[in-house]
Amino acid sequence: MMVLSGMLPVFASVVHGERPFADAPWEIAPITAPFPMPQLERPVFPDRVFDIRDYGAKTRSEDADFLNTGAIHRAIEAAHAAGGGRVLIPEGGWLTGPVHMMSNIDLHVAEGATLYFSENREDYLPVVIQRHEGVEALNYSPLIYAYKLENVALTGKGRLDAQGAQWWAWYREYGPPPRAVASKVPLSRRDFGKGSGMEGMRPNFVVFWECRDVLVEGVTLDDSPMWNVHLIYTENAIVRDVTVNSLMAPNGDGLVVDSSKNILIEYNHFETGDDAVVIKSGLNEDGLAINIPTENVVVRNFSATDVRTGSGGVVFGSETSGGIRNIYVHDAFFDGSDRGVRFKTERGRGNVTENIHVRNIKMRNITFEAINFNTYYSGPGRVGPSPLIRDIFISDIEIDGVPTAIALIGLPEKWLENVVLENISIKNARHGARLNRVKNLRMTNVDIQSEEQAMVLSNAYEIVFDNVTLRDNTGGKPLRLDRGYLGALIFGDFPHDQIELGEGIPETVVTDGPREQLW
Repeated sequence: MMVLSGMLPVFASVVHGERPFADAPWEIAPITAPFPMPQLERPVFPDRVFDIRDYGAKTRSEDADFLNTGAIHRAIEAAHAAGGGRVLIPEGGWLTGPVHMMSNIDLHVAEGATLYFSENREDYLPVVIQRHEGVEALNYSPLIYAYKLENVALTGKGRLDAQGAQWWAWYREYGPPPRAVASKVPLSRRDFGKGSGMEGMRPNFVVFWECRDVLVEGVTLDDSPMWNVHLIYTENAIVRDVTVNSLMAPNGDGLVVDSSKNILIEYNHFETGDDAVVIKSGLNEDGLAINIPTENVVVRNFSATDVRTGSGGVVFGSETSGGIRNIYVHDAFFDGSDRGVRFKTERGRGNVTENIHVRNIKMRNITFEAINFNTYYSGPGRVGPSPLIRDIFISDIEIDGVPTAIALIGLPEKWLENVVLENISIKNARHGARLNRVKNLRMTNVDIQSEEQAMVLSNAYEIVFDNVTLRDNTGGKPLRLDRGYLGALIFGDFPHDQIELGEGIPETVVTDGPREQLW
């Protein structure tokens, strides 16, 4: 097996629900990235504690139906008026409606405390502004909502239980709201969200909207209505040592970074009903008009197990209309996820996803593809501005157990550009790599073992192999050059007698020249 530089040694013992990393250290390690990235620090709060019991709060054991929304808000308002501090949710079970944060407040859910959120939808009114799957809308309040704040935190070793089952049933009744239609008209004229009379649109769990200097640390989130932690138009945020349990939630994404910048995500564990960590920037016309990218994000030391409903461990898109750039993901473990590293977008999104670095990831028991670029996310019939994916660097990856190891699919009018795959080890794959519409692909130290053909190249230009090993169980040639436009294929020392040429493909398409001649 290939030994990956810097790979953490604990992976072999990981089982369902177990964290593959040591507990998060208190000190935040320096942030290193292959692009300029500021060093982020926790926000600082005055050393004052505002215990919600002092403002009239009652536990569920004292009064099972007592709603603590007012008591929590009185504590927050008192802390804010005093210049800031810690609002304490002490040990015990506490029922509440939505909690609206204020600047200079650390909402601290103590170890042994559980904040239960009301199952009465009327408690989440009046509506507030939010971004529902890439489109701005007025809708039921998120359960924790921070709107245009500075210096704000959600911390502690306690739990937040959204009691999301009634929201999930509601979604199954109404289905997904028509976000693509809504994105075509201004917010004031959208039939989209509670304010327009629409039902079935669920709130997200924790939302930071246009905030600065944010910290989410230590808490466990259970059974969200849909997305869990959602950073929108937010700058300078740290999310660390968070556990997300949302396996039963439709669209139960773990952490969504959405048109935000300067973000550190580390030591988190996800078992989610959709993507674990996902990078987004708005949908179609709405996202293109707002045009705020997600940029400067470091995601490190995290795990994703049992990530379901077609999703992945780390995902880019499908809402990419504001652009995505300067993302560094490293040191992660994905077990039992539907996909591993995934790029998803389509016509109508437009803009560019670029300068993405993914390193040191181990994947096993993947349901669909381990590394997947899909530019036809909703199918080929879509129209509108075409998105571009370029400058993607993926290295030091171990994959064990997957139907299709690598699938890279570009658009006819915008191929994938400048993709580097380095130090990739793949075993127990049914299919190896399937590549279509890729320009300037470099593969270095790549070892693919598969049942069926190890690699198929279609519509590929400027492809360079350096120490690539392809093995399969077909008894034939492991590399097929299939169809479409093929040119400038430099396979170095890869044996030509292991290459199958599709109909009409000339032998001259392959050269032994040095890879440097292309650059």
